[in-house]
Amino acid sequence: MALLMAGGCGSAPNRDDAAANSGSASGAESPVPAKFEMDQDPFAAAGIEDRQAFLEVFRTVKAAIAKDDMTEVANHILYPLKVNGADGKHRIQTRRDFIDQYKSIITKEVRDAIANQDEKSLFANGQGVMIGSGELWFGGSDDAEQVIGLIAVNHDIGRK
Repeated sequence: MALLMAGGCGSAPNRDDAAANSGSASGAESPVPAKFEMDQDPFAAAGIEDRQAFLEVFRTVKAAIAKDDMTEVANHILYPLKVNGADGKHRIQTRRDFIDQYKSIITKEVRDAIANQDEKSLFANGQGVMIGSGELWFGGSDDAEQVIGLIAVNHDIGRK
């Protein structure tokens, strides 16, 4: 599985940075393609402990968004969910809040980003696993039994 990794990947995940960034890997450090041997886990830089568990959550969320299954998406969020856009930064605290605001959070651009995301071209770094150009970010909890889910939604990616 090929994965793009950013410099400084060994750092601890900083969920606030993932939510605050536009999602692009621009700046002084550019993404560098990296090949991994089968025994190496490309998601470790994002703090993801179990590659298969991540892929299952990714596939579930991708299918749920395609079907507009708000409840299923809500069940795969690590709350509070960070939502960033032209109107500022917001934190969605509960499943109910997410479901009530689903249409304004999961926009056409967000749906398109995950629909077009190929598992083989995922990008991971210390902030999480990026979908599209940063429209969505996944991460893992620090719990003994890790929970994987959405941690941030960024709107207006690439817009001026």
